Amino acid sequence: MKIQLWKRKNYNNTKYNLYIRYRVSQNKAKVESLKLWEWISPNNDIEKSHNKEIKISCEEILRRAKDDLENNRSNIKLEENNQYLFKNLFYEFSNINNTNAVFNFIRSNNNIEHLNIRDINQKFLEITKQNIEKKIRNNEIKGSTASKYWNNFKSVLININKLKLCEYPRVSGIKYKEEKKIKNVFSKKEIEKIKRAKFRNKEIKNAFLFSFYTGSKLKILEIIKWENIKNLKNKKYYIDVDYNKKKFVIPFGEKARKLLGKRKEKIKNVFKLKNSKKNKSKEFNRLMVISGINPQKKYRDGINTYVMKMYNKTKNVYLISSILGHNSIEKTKKEYTYMNEKDYISKILDIKIENTERIKEKKPKILFKKGNLLSYRKDTLQDTFKK
Repeated sequence: MKIQLWKRKNYNNTKYNLYIRYRVSQNKAKVESLKLWEWISPNNDIEKSHNKEIKISCEEILRRAKDDLENNRSNIKLEENNQYLFKNLFYEFSNINNTNAVFNFIRSNNNIEHLNIRDINQKFLEITKQNIEKKIRNNEIKGSTASKYWNNFKSVLININKLKLCEYPRVSGIKYKEEKKIKNVFSKKEIEKIKRAKFRNKEIKNAFLFSFYTGSKLKILEIIKWENIKNLKNKKYYIDVDYNKKKFVIPFGEKARKLLGKRKEKIKNVFKLKNSKKNKSKEFNRLMVISGINPQKKYRDGINTYVMKMYNKTKNVYLISSILGHNSIEKTKKEYTYMNEKDYISKILDIKIENTERIKEKKPKILFKKGNLLSYRKDTLQDTFKK
């Protein structure tokens, strides 16, 4: 039997959670949490010191475990029922942030409450997938939500497979007919109502108005710090930030800048948006009610309004695609069906270009590197500034 130290990244890829693994073969192993962690990339002396102390502790734990096993002071049982109960392993080795929701979703489509990990095989997955697709056809569940949860479920199985405890989930994704989402927009009067509304949560209100002026997504506003706000002078500014391995360069003007207030320390967040996504939705819904606006309108509709106005002004699908962080203009055109890249040429040359292309199914061509079409950035920034 081999005794090993096993590391697993946390969801944010900032730390390693540490485990001790007793391994007999590729198919037989037992993993126990040490309830310790270490930094993946220590940035300062405190974090480096922490990692050194953890390394010393782990070496001592492994030494004692090996010594206890060799001298028969410990008995490792690899066939305990609870150890291979799928539910326990799913929660223990989950690498997603909605573990409970995903488990309950799968359980509602196939009983997994008391199954052993070995029961989660190809046949089980195929049956579960068929049950889910049947519910989608009967309009019992949304296809987009089901597809997301199914992919998350497979992600955990792949993680468990690394321990050789289950089969690799070689099963395709959920098939469903994509729903056409209605893209609402805000009128000028509605925006004025929101500005005048006496709402206690100023962060949500200002964040929404900032998104309305810039097209910035909420996930970007949650992470930007003052060092990411760049000043070009002449009352022109832009956000320069990396998120999810993509570079976002988002220009904005004076109206949006006033919402941010006085500049603070570089490392401080611009917006203090710490609540969960659910709480943010509730707060925004309250803002709509107080402002006397249809509560069916969502935060995202502010970005939809920005996109529509910017496209009407510039006809530049490349610029908009870059600001939204899309990997290709095909994704942007699919989301906003009224866009066409030829409109930009038509605007510059002041001519009308007839669309004579045959409709063919093509794979989207990647025009961006890390979410940016750099050749358009300098030439088109001025189109986006508000005076």
